[in-house]
Amino acid sequence: MRTRLVLSILLAALVAPSAAFAQEEAERGPLGEWNIWRVAPDDAAAFEAAVKKVVEASTLAALGDEHAWYIWQNGSSYGLYGPVADMAEFDDPEAFVRAHQGTAGEAMLMEAFEEFNAMDYEVVSREVVEIPPGWEYTPEQLYTEELGYAAFYESWMKPGTEMAADEASKEWVAFMKEIGYGYRAHGLRVHFGDVGRLLYITYYADPADYYGAHDFMKLVEEKGAGEKWADIMTRWNALVTRYEESTWMYRPDLSYDPSM
Repeated sequence: MRTRLVLSILLAALVAPSAAFAQEEAERGPLGEWNIWRVAPDDAAAFEAAVKKVVEASTLAALGDEHAWYIWQNGSSYGLYGPVADMAEFDDPEAFVRAHQGTAGEAMLMEAFEEFNAMDYEVVSREVVEIPPGWEYTPEQLYTEELGYAAFYESWMKPGTEMAADEASKEWVAFMKEIGYGYRAHGLRVHFGDVGRLLYITYYADPADYYGAHDFMKLVEEKGAGEKWADIMTRWNALVTRYEESTWMYRPDLSYDPSM
């Protein structure tokens, strides 16, 4: 399916209709956007080259942290996560383009736009997500500081399970702390997009370590916590209608973070 490019593939990722937040609470955890594009295989190289031009254009324009984005890849799909610091960002869809105007990166950004227009890709999803309070886990001692992959565990919840899911998510974080798990992880609640779906993400550097020496269930058994974990999962499964797993590879060459 051929889709219309809205100024830029990145601009589309960093803007959402303000109406989507009309009934949102004033205070909550950190917000962000998670967006996925499926790119035709024969356009993958051109797609990546154009994104790299946007990265270079933003670097030349010296854009600040408020314009940071991080791209992940799963086969022919590319996911972009962009932190959302202030809800007012959604009221100004031209901000990303305007930030390049009059800078050394303006011409390169326009060139990248033209290249995106010639590609075949599909917008798979566009979501506003939240890391609810108590759903984030940072180990006291990380296995590694490097970032290479993210394990996604997506759960579609039964109606009316919001409070139980919140309690279970906090219990999950407490359990990882109890056994001393060394990978950073957090949960995400979808507010705009496929609502009713929760995402749980674990970040790691090396698949061999993640599934080998630092395997979660291996650690659970070593700590003698198998029965407790089984009880947590039994209660969690009672809340879920569907469950899927996927692995995404971090693409720092396609990401923009001026603080790094």
